[in-house]
Amino acid sequence: MKITITNQFQDYLKSIGIDIEILLRRAEVPNKLWQEEISLTTLEYYRLLQELDKELTEEHILALSQISKIQMFVPAFFASLSSPNGMEALRRFAHFKKIVGPIDVDIIEAENTVSISYKFAYNNMELPKFSILNEQLLTLSIIRTGVGEKVLPIVVESPFDYDSKTLEEFGLPVQKGNGNLLVFDKNDLQKTFLTQNNIMWQYLETELNKHLASLEKSQSFSSYVQNELYSAIPSGLFLAEYIAKRLGVSTRSLQRKLAAENTSFKQELQSVQKAMTFSYLKINLPTEEISTLVGYSEVNAFGRAFKNWTGMTLTEYKKQFKYNILD
Repeated sequence: MKITITNQFQDYLKSIGIDIEILLRRAEVPNKLWQEEISLTTLEYYRLLQELDKELTEEHILALSQISKIQMFVPAFFASLSSPNGMEALRRFAHFKKIVGPIDVDIIEAENTVSISYKFAYNNMELPKFSILNEQLLTLSIIRTGVGEKVLPIVVESPFDYDSKTLEEFGLPVQKGNGNLLVFDKNDLQKTFLTQNNIMWQYLETELNKHLASLEKSQSFSSYVQNELYSAIPSGLFLAEYIAKRLGVSTRSLQRKLAAENTSFKQELQSVQKAMTFSYLKINLPTEEISTLVGYSEVNAFGRAFKNWTGMTLTEYKKQFKYNILD
């Protein structure tokens, strides 16, 4: 997939003391900022989210989540604001979100309420606090901007604690839970949008759908391999021949296709294992359980691999990033 890291966003990061080039390097993303658009695999995108999560405070996220302050064209936002009402805005937001990044938006419509939740495109990958809070605030900002009122959700749920300024923005206490949830009164979502633009929407709808289709066609082979690895690793059946069979190619063909993308099966396997490990650390799983889930039969072997990845032991890493140690 391709994302655009605008000069505006880079300038904002610089203004708060964050060097985007260092951020990309830590996320193991090739620095091609001169191209304006950077092509990322789904795994690279996830690593970038994790690095942003380490750097951005809630105050920063609040500033980044106000539609009125985002001075750039973002298809999912524009499609939403062109809608006749909040309900249609949410549907369009969910449909075109993948143009922005690999985060799925789930909408559940009940008789009197509408619930929205967010998850990463791959199973077993937990969204960091930055992503969940950013998505919740963006959704709320779209609804408020559209109707021109400070619409209040009736439920906000998150696995993370939010500070007082964030709670003030939501307008109600946030429930602590294992998942994330944003619930609206359906009546609020049926109010007419002041930003409705049918003429522009008729022009853009076809183009945006073409863009979505092109993203799916241009997905790299390594992304398909990563996707299979996410579901295969916990089962223990993740050797190259197993993944090749799941993808309907020979092992030799799998290795050849990956080599054409300047990577290898070993590199992709380690990248996925690393990403899964950091995701499980976020939810404080015991080390032995993480070791098994990411494909290591021995905790000691997992510990050595982790030190090779980070230069730190698990204990050192958990202390530095203030994770609970459950061994």
